[in-house]
Amino acid sequence: MITVDFSRLKLEPGSRILDMGCGSGRHTAEAARNKNALAVGADLCFTDLREAQKRLEYHAALGETGGGPWAFLTADVTRLPYRDDSFDLVICSE
Repeated sequence: MITVDFSRLKLEPGSRILDMGCGSGRHTAEAARNKNALAVGADLCFTDLREAQKRLEYHAALGETGGGPWAFLTADVTRLPYRDDSFDLVICSE
């Protein structure tokens, strides 16, 4: 189930999107569909991140990404390895 309606967000091509607490990567996969978007999924649970990576690999194999890069990392929201304003959109859903 996708709880973020990306069609309402009017993201520009090449947007940088962080899905914090990405779990199995549902929203990261949807973010990666945006043209040339950078989609980053972050979570504390390594097992979930492995599942998320498999999901994105599957979507990429089907040609269902927007052509931009995507990545996953194990991270705590209070200690992200990014400077302020590194992303155009941050998702923290559920």
